[in-house]
Amino acid sequence: MGSIKRLNHRLLGLAFGLIGPVVILFGINVFSFPSLDFGTFLKNAYEIQMMSTWLKPAVLFNLAPFMLFINLERYRTAQGIVFATIIYGLVIAYFTFF
Repeated sequence: MGSIKRLNHRLLGLAFGLIGPVVILFGINVFSFPSLDFGTFLKNAYEIQMMSTWLKPAVLFNLAPFMLFINLERYRTAQGIVFATIIYGLVIAYFTFF
């Protein structure tokens, strides 16, 4: 019973929600642009104003752990994932408009 409660924290969901899109971006980098290292990929995406274009599908993948934790009734963890998604939404809006 104790291990179940450990998986029900907003900070855990925030960590999942913030790290997940970075992992997806790394996957996009590895499979689409294998000749670029990750730092160069991010720098080029920022310079050619493609950062929001790459972040949108990466953040969409937050839906998978969100649904998993909802189905496992870990609502606080799911709330953390939603909060991380909102943070990424603000970042996407910044890259889109500025």
